[in-house]
Amino acid sequence: MSSENNSGEKSAGRIWDDYSIEFNRKLVYDCGGDWKKLDEAEQEIAALWKLYVDINNGGFEQFFTNWGYECYWYAMRGIQRIGDRTLLELLHGTYLNVFDKFREDTRLTYYSDIFDYLTEEDEDILRETNIAFWEEHGDRLCKEAYEFYHDGLKKTV
Repeated sequence: MSSENNSGEKSAGRIWDDYSIEFNRKLVYDCGGDWKKLDEAEQEIAALWKLYVDINNGGFEQFFTNWGYECYWYAMRGIQRIGDRTLLELLHGTYLNVFDKFREDTRLTYYSDIFDYLTEEDEDILRETNIAFWEEHGDRLCKEAYEFYHDGLKKTV
């Protein structure tokens, strides 16, 4: 995630990160990690920050195993609200094909235990999803989310 383009302007990713990280800080420090203490828009912004940062760091699998179902659903609700149907279908399809089968799996103590049970097919799906996000969806998500929450809803911490 580069912070500036060739003309010295901040990238969409940097603008989104600077804005949305404040909602994650609110979740962690002001709400003690309790998602229910945030309003719907704040939940979505914090979840989308985690989604963007984690997919760029270690992939969709890192996002999901770090934050689990609750954060996943807030992020998907946010993507739906900003109207990015293509990204929603990509990520939710990956969730359904890779992670949903672990929802009631008694072998898991932590979300990270999922890594022990991923198949080669699961890993291929995740690799394709991550490449698509990095190459096609990440910057657009940042731009659309910023425009929706900051410019449209005028949402501030």
